[in-house]
Amino acid sequence: MTEPHPYSSAVAVPLPTHAESQKVLGDAFDPAKTLNVVQMIAGADDMYSATVGLVRAVFQAEGVDPQLRQMIILRSAKVLNSPYEWQANVTLSLNNGLTREHIEAAANDGPVEGIAPDFVLACRATDELLGTGTLTDGTLQSLLDRHGNTTTRKIILIIAWFSLLSLFLNGCRVPMETTDKIGGKKTPLG
Repeated sequence: MTEPHPYSSAVAVPLPTHAESQKVLGDAFDPAKTLNVVQMIAGADDMYSATVGLVRAVFQAEGVDPQLRQMIILRSAKVLNSPYEWQANVTLSLNNGLTREHIEAAANDGPVEGIAPDFVLACRATDELLGTGTLTDGTLQSLLDRHGNTTTRKIILIIAWFSLLSLFLNGCRVPMETTDKIGGKKTPLG
């Protein structure tokens, strides 16, 4: 088991200043509670609203178990070596009911095994999609058989979103969170 390793680069995109964050987030900005990922997205200015709309959709997707979503997030962070995504979502995953056993399984260096079959399938789909850019017929058929057409589309979109987000986090080198800033949140937006 290997968790993503910390950034080793010397250069990072700075978080927006509090004034810059306030300008985009308005009254929703609280430096003690607003997560660094939200601030960095706010720093993209006119792209913030659309991006946060997708974040809300991902975290409120009907028919997708929040624990399944969290397994996808953790596995995406592992596969793409996204230390921010991993660190923040360990706490968010625990807040959503995952166990340390689930988190350790998501950090597995090989295929995820030994946990609920739905979680294993979601992690296999994440591994395939992020590793090869597509799904094998067997994995896609298993998703369709288990979740149906609409939820399978949502699961694939969630995997794709966390690929994009992990790349954004790694590219900007978003600073790690403190667990007190995450607190009891179940999503990055609260």
